[in-house]
Amino acid sequence: MNATTELVAAPAATEVEVKPKRKYTRRAAPKTTEQAIAEVTAKSKTAKTRKPKPEVTATGYEKEIKFYATRYKQGGRIVYALDLSLTQIVSLIPAPDPARPILGNRQIQPAHAAAFASYIRAHEDWVSPAMVLRGPHKFDFHTIESIEGADFGVVALPRLAVNDLHIVDGQHRILGIHMAINGMSDDLDKARSQLARARRAGESEEILGHYHEIIKGLTIQRKRFETERTSIQIFVEDEQRAYQQMFYDIADNALGITASVRARFDTRKIVNRVLTDVMMHPLLNNRIDMERDRLGRLNPNYLSAKHVVDIVRILAVGLEGRISRRLESELHEDELTKRTNEFFDVLVNSFHQLAEVQEDRMSPAELRQHSMLGSPVTVRVLAGAYFELRNRGMNNRDIRTFFNKLDRFLSAPATDFLVKRAGDDVFFEGALAPSSRRQDSKMFRDVLVEWAENPPFWLTQE
Repeated sequence: MNATTELVAAPAATEVEVKPKRKYTRRAAPKTTEQAIAEVTAKSKTAKTRKPKPEVTATGYEKEIKFYATRYKQGGRIVYALDLSLTQIVSLIPAPDPARPILGNRQIQPAHAAAFASYIRAHEDWVSPAMVLRGPHKFDFHTIESIEGADFGVVALPRLAVNDLHIVDGQHRILGIHMAINGMSDDLDKARSQLARARRAGESEEILGHYHEIIKGLTIQRKRFETERTSIQIFVEDEQRAYQQMFYDIADNALGITASVRARFDTRKIVNRVLTDVMMHPLLNNRIDMERDRLGRLNPNYLSAKHVVDIVRILAVGLEGRISRRLESELHEDELTKRTNEFFDVLVNSFHQLAEVQEDRMSPAELRQHSMLGSPVTVRVLAGAYFELRNRGMNNRDIRTFFNKLDRFLSAPATDFLVKRAGDDVFFEGALAPSSRRQDSKMFRDVLVEWAENPPFWLTQE
């Protein structure tokens, strides 16, 4: 060996690749059709219930109030038509002040506004035509769709410009809506306060439940005011003479409604509901004016629908009586119809001239020429006397006998003999009918009742 030993490196170790053991998993059994459908349904439900995060926007700082609207022209003016809830109307349009008449409009009657407030609160089937406002200038309008003559889109009303909106038509309804919502809030506050006091006092569950029901009803009513809508028309017009003319044109072109027409269509009142049946009485059939309240001397009808309804009321509550809401629910249509028909039967069987009218041997116009029985005032007073005498125990036969004795004294024009005995407040010589003033009708009614109970000697003479 050499002195110097040569070191020989050992051969490198051979690298052995160690492969990981393969893991074997048991393959799942294939899904049935029912399982697949159930899995898809579950995922769908999960997706539906997953709600996106709400975007919070503070709208109170916006300079404009935006509404869906229609824009068109009427009479050469631009009009914006909006459908707003009653609560939106209150927030958009200030309450009219009865002490400060709106320029170009009439004086507000608070009682009329209060009546509308009661109407929309009490009747879920309320109805109201469009309210008309005016503004001095055009508003920004974003058109979404257009047809010939009309654009549908969004109108932007600047908050400051809302004070420039003025009422042309509908001031009583707008004030009534304000009154209704304020009244609703007052009633809710009162009911909640009463409920709190009742709880502190340890009242029964029945009493607590009563207040809960009141609060529930008022809450439902308030919700109705938030969801039900009526129409608002905003006309662009700033010239005073022009918008005063608008108000006049609206009022002048409205036909209005007579009490006779109201009697035919307002079915909420029992006296109106019995009108149709009462008009079938042989004396009245085809002899009722359904449109006019007042009958001229030559009118071919005997009474108007207004007169008939008033007679029905008198036979229910007397000449001066009023049918309250409670009494309205207690009266029965069949009974009131029967009572009214009996009254007209008594008239026909007591006064020979009315029998002639019923038999078409005399026209109502001819009757008015020579008998006070042709006057609706006379019939009203006779109804008042009939009501009083029936309430005092007199039957129809006795009343018929008394009325029959009056027959010869009710000729027209009024004679001095009748004026002296009935009173010159009721008649004046030569009159074709008694005075229509309320106090004079009452006086004539009292005179007739007195004559029936204590017949004067001249009345009993043949």
